[in-house]
Amino acid sequence: MQTTYHLAGLMPTRIPDALAALLVCEGRRVHFSGGSLIQQQGDQGDGFWLIESGNVSVCRFGVDGRVTVFGELGAGHLFGELAYFAKVARQVDAVANGDTVMIRIDAVLIERLLAREPTFARELLRSVSHQLRTALDRIDHDRLQSAEQRICRALVDLTERHGLRVAITQQALGELVGVSRVTAGQVVARLSESGLLQPGYRWIEVRNVAALAALAN
Repeated sequence: MQTTYHLAGLMPTRIPDALAALLVCEGRRVHFSGGSLIQQQGDQGDGFWLIESGNVSVCRFGVDGRVTVFGELGAGHLFGELAYFAKVARQVDAVANGDTVMIRIDAVLIERLLAREPTFARELLRSVSHQLRTALDRIDHDRLQSAEQRICRALVDLTERHGLRVAITQQALGELVGVSRVTAGQVVARLSESGLLQPGYRWIEVRNVAALAALAN
């Protein structure tokens, strides 16, 4: 049985298109098939990643087989920068959801860009600060929310990053907000009956973002 505690409200780093294009040109492209482990908790934090295409689950695998899912990231997002700048080991695992193309940004490239591209440095500082503030706000807020409110909020957040059709299973959605697969399925079914969602195989389409946002509050 998988259990979770979620920090899905953490907004990943999304850099401007021009800088993303620069990283694609100068970084190293690596392909991962679905289910592949991109990084593992405890690995050396000697660089970070840009997702060029596909989706990635950021999580932790426990020794008892249970998993804690912290977020679902998509194309254009950076991750791993916190471990790099803190000079600590990786704090989370990252798994490819389907075929995923990553750009590896190593220490040499990072230091060169920090010296050469002020915008790159500013974006990273802004992201780290925002992640900390958002994490604290979300932890405090989620203590008082119902399962339905948390699922609605998670789906609204995911549509902002990935569009109205979100590539996520009901199992993963439950993990994301810290409820069981059964509870997630019940909430999705109610929202579907209300015309707010259309669930499919490994995806959920949001039909009314504004209504979901209202239910989340």
